[in-house]
Amino acid sequence: MAIRINPFHELYVGESVGPEKFVNLFSDVIVKHALSLFQPGHVVLKGLPGSGKSMLLNLLRPSIRIAYERAGQKFPVPDDLMKFIGAGINLKRSGISDFGQRPIENNEQNELISPLYFGDFLNYWVVSDIFKSINDLSAEINGRDLIRKIGIDNNKDKFDLFAKRLSKLDCWLGYLDNVNDFTGLQQRINERIKSYRAYLNYNVNDLSEEIHRTKSLIGVPISQTVQLLKECKVIDEDTEVYIRIDQYEELAWLDETSKGLGSSYQQIIHKLLGMRDTNVSYRIGTRHFAWTGDEKMFGSAARLEKKRNYTEISIDSVLKRPENSRTWVFPEFAEDIFKRRLKLSPYKLPLSKDSLIAKVFGTRLSPSEIAKYYVPNVPEKAIMVEDIWPEQWKKFLKTLSTSSPLSARLGEAWARQKGKEKIVNEKDLSEPYPWESKQWWKKERIEQALMQIASRNRQQLIWYGKDDLIGLSGGHILIFLSLCQHIWDVWIRDKRNEAVNTEMPLPEIDVVIQSAGVRETSNDWFEYISNEKGGKDRKAFINYLGTFFQRTLSEDKAMSYPGRNGFSVTLEDFQRDEKIYGFITDACNHGDLYDAPHTSKSNDKKPRRKFYLNPVLSPYFKIPYAHTKEPMYVNLETIAFWLTDSGVFEKTEFPELLTEKKGKGKSGKNGQGVLDF
Repeated sequence: MAIRINPFHELYVGESVGPEKFVNLFSDVIVKHALSLFQPGHVVLKGLPGSGKSMLLNLLRPSIRIAYERAGQKFPVPDDLMKFIGAGINLKRSGISDFGQRPIENNEQNELISPLYFGDFLNYWVVSDIFKSINDLSAEINGRDLIRKIGIDNNKDKFDLFAKRLSKLDCWLGYLDNVNDFTGLQQRINERIKSYRAYLNYNVNDLSEEIHRTKSLIGVPISQTVQLLKECKVIDEDTEVYIRIDQYEELAWLDETSKGLGSSYQQIIHKLLGMRDTNVSYRIGTRHFAWTGDEKMFGSAARLEKKRNYTEISIDSVLKRPENSRTWVFPEFAEDIFKRRLKLSPYKLPLSKDSLIAKVFGTRLSPSEIAKYYVPNVPEKAIMVEDIWPEQWKKFLKTLSTSSPLSARLGEAWARQKGKEKIVNEKDLSEPYPWESKQWWKKERIEQALMQIASRNRQQLIWYGKDDLIGLSGGHILIFLSLCQHIWDVWIRDKRNEAVNTEMPLPEIDVVIQSAGVRETSNDWFEYISNEKGGKDRKAFINYLGTFFQRTLSEDKAMSYPGRNGFSVTLEDFQRDEKIYGFITDACNHGDLYDAPHTSKSNDKKPRRKFYLNPVLSPYFKIPYAHTKEPMYVNLETIAFWLTDSGVFEKTEFPELLTEKKGKGKSGKNGQGVLDF
């Protein structure tokens, strides 16, 4: 029996699906913007949860490479960059957090000693995975051409010779002395990994004396293993070896259970990148908050240098909307993933190559249509005029509202800005109306006008169509998929009493269903803020800021400055206080705030940074997500006031910023950023 299913019921698929399904789900749109991953040199890949980091890093896994070969599909990497072997570790799935649950040394030296064992464990795990990668690629029956392209010679004698030579290297400190062939080598290395796991899970009382006296130096066994693989011609001299270390943020969280331990483990990883080793290239997958840009190397005062020690790729920066929307990558990315999800569902796809997102969700309603939706029966409720207004002006607006509630609301704002008396009896009341002919004035105020019309009529804001879904996603694919998931769920609930069409045509979901699904997504995303470390305070601040934006936008009857859904501060001012700088930056790194460089229009021309709520939170606070006007210009005193008034910090923490004459935010010329508390 046919049933309606939700193609987006599973949001995270990067790690949960098998290689064959991965081939069908992975979108190659993003690959050309992350080609450094497939070139020599260390790379730090940063992104918010669900941004696609693990999906990209999975392309380095042999099982994925083999799956593309079996499916007869081209591997989504340029031909001249495909000669590589990938191996590595997922710090979450490998149980690396176990290093934080049981000390290696039961004394005050543990924090100094444990990182050395962590590095040793990492060495053995990665070397084991390199061997596994070579084995998997060599054993692939249909992969003769594949191993030739990669440059692997699976001759058993070469493998055994390599194993004998490797076992004699000083970097193992004698641990591999009795190894005679490749099979024995793999077994011996895996024994080491099992010993660590048994100890960390309290299955044995202590690590063996052999492990205590044969700790290896981080990175050295990995490098020498790859070098010897090439010397023994097991792999070609020009075959690259890329080592992925995914979910690096797991180490940052270890500090919560043992202060300083996670940071020490991170410094071990940093040392890998600081070695400037040409034998292997490391790929670190991390969330923004865990990689601060001031990474210290273990046992040294030296720090990693961006561009010198590693290249950084931020998926969020790649997918975030730029100033020029024509270069925006995300819409194409979302369209491709949407199509791939639907192809794996029972819904029948149309033969047309038109946008499937637009087919299901439609295109955005015009502002005039939306305004009429908010005032279906009493259009004059779009306007709000006082008794003292001239009768001629009141009558004009009321008449105009019957044909165009939006134009009437814009006319009301125009009158409030210019002064009612100056407009009456002038030709401004005849078409073309000045508020319609002033293109930018109108464009900057449409979203605020619609928001106010809805508020005046106690209506929920409507969210509908492809443009709204792309805009609310803010360049984050997990948010886009969440929106699709919730909307589809609402649609299924709405159709629960209707018979299912056995042909399963794609639904065309109406505005009511979409708006309800968007609000559900926004509510969930807001509640999710508190789930992360420090989330309780960030949630309180976001709630304060969103409520403030909503109030100021709603109460500004003249719509004098519609940019009050964001704020801008000079970098010089922003960096004056470490606590404020750290908190706001942390909110950006967790995706609660979106930030971008801001070209100042002030006379001082100082570099600025602008900040907005994550667009998906806009429905929760009933504010527009579009940024058509410059944000409020504020100073550090204003931000300090927000942070204390929201309860995130105590007023005593900013004695110099919160004096009687400061902290009220009276800043900005030409009405920019003037705050009235």
